[in-house]
This record gives sequence, structure tokens and C-alpha cells, in this order.
Amino acid sequence: MVASAEFFIRMRTKLKKFASLPYILIHRTLMLTGLLVWLAIATLAFYGYQLLQPIPTVDNISFSQARTLAEEKFNTRWVSLKNVNRDLIYSIVLSEDSHFFSHTGIDYDALIAALGDNIKKREWRFGASTISQQAVKNLYLSQEKTLARKLQELIITQRLEAKLSKNEILELYLNIIEFGPELYGIGNASQYYFNKSPQEINAAEGAYLALLMPSPRKYHYTLYQNGNWSPALSKKHHRIIRDMRFKELISNSQYKSYNKWRYDKEDYL
Repeated sequence: MVASAEFFIRMRTKLKKFASLPYILIHRTLMLTGLLVWLAIATLAFYGYQLLQPIPTVDNISFSQARTLAEEKFNTRWVSLKNVNRDLIYSIVLSEDSHFFSHTGIDYDALIAALGDNIKKREWRFGASTISQQAVKNLYLSQEKTLARKLQELIITQRLEAKLSKNEILELYLNIIEFGPELYGIGNASQYYFNKSPQEINAAEGAYLALLMPSPRKYHYTLYQNGNWSPALSKKHHRIIRDMRFKELISNSQYKSYNKWRYDKEDYL
């Protein structure tokens, strides 16, 4: 009888523990949910605070004011758009933002595609920036990669597009973009890499400059200093030349010649 009593006592204890398991699970689930909600609120508050910081105003800006700001911020040799070879202009536009002349500052199709790619890869890479967005980022904002900064960029880009013409935005962009370590603007880049003025740069040379732009310091070392034409860079150079031929910006003979072209520093001394 004693054994039976002890048996029932142990069983009752186990049943009590078993019965309490759902409550423990519910309690822990609620705690975890609360923590996640708190983190979400904190994150939204953080980005909301950043987004509400004063946004540089461009509502009343003129092209001359934007140019003055650019010249103060960057050590650039200013070149008017009319003094840049058409082939150089289009080699960069086709590489960086082929829909530049048709969109209103933001390429929504590219933005949605980039967002889908980010979700797929579970990362945020802040891609799909148009020429207008890049001009805004370099001229008015920091280089930090945050969602708040990206949202500010989108807002200012829309305002800038409403104030300046496409040619004015393009001229700003070409004069402030980086082509190497502390090497800003198409004037400095043309002189540094080719010992020429921007008016003299052809499509093949322009496509070479376009290769440097995504990561100018990295490619200044690998491509310019070491002459490392990786398969990916060769493919991109060919694509730019092909696109220019497709749009009839260069002749068929130029297309064939430029596809064989390779940069050699000795040719430009």
C-alpha cells in the first residue's frame, strides 16, 4: 500500500508538470513576441528620427548655386556639358543609367527589381541608383548606407528633378563623380587617364572610365595600375560598346575597332 501511495504521488507530480507546459510555452511565446515588437518599435523610432532630421533643401536652388556647391565640395576641373564628347557622355549614361533621359529621377522598375533581389538574398545593398540619385547623394548627403539616408535621397532627387533640366543634372554628375582616389570629375579623369580633354575621349575610352565608376579606388588599383582586365570587366566593356552600336551612336567599323581596344598607359604618355 505504501508503494502504491508513493506511485500515485509521483504520477500526480508529473501530471502537474505536464499540465503546466502549455502555460510555460505561452508565457515564453508572449515574452518573445513582446521583445520582437519592442525591437520593431525601436527600429522604426530610430529610422523615423533619422528621416525627420533636416533634409537639405533644393526647392529654390538654381544650377549656378548647385555648381558653386559642387566646386566648393570637390576639387574638380569644371567642364560644361557642351565640351564633353557625345560618345563619352553616352558610354557613361548607358553604363550607369540607360533610362536617364526618360525617367523622372527614380527608375521604379530597377528599384523594384533591386528590392526583390535584396529580399531574395536577405540583404540590403542600396542598388538601382539613377544618375540623378547619385548626383544628390554625392552633393547633398553622407555616404552612410542606411534606409533613412536612402529615403532622404529619393525625396531630394524628386525635388532636384523638378528644378533642374536633365542636361544640368548630367553636367553636375559628370563633374562630381569619382574616378579614382580623390580624382573627381570628368575633366580631371580625362587628363589623368588619357592626357586628353573630355572633348577628345572616344567611346572605348569612355567605356573604360565607366568601368572605374562603381568602385573607383578598387579599380584604380586593379584595372589601371595592374592592368587586370577580368572577364567580368571585359564583358561589361563589350556590352557598353555593343549598346552604343545598337543605338547607332557609333559606326560598325568603330564597333569592331573598339571591341579590340585595351587600355595601355604607354599609349597616353
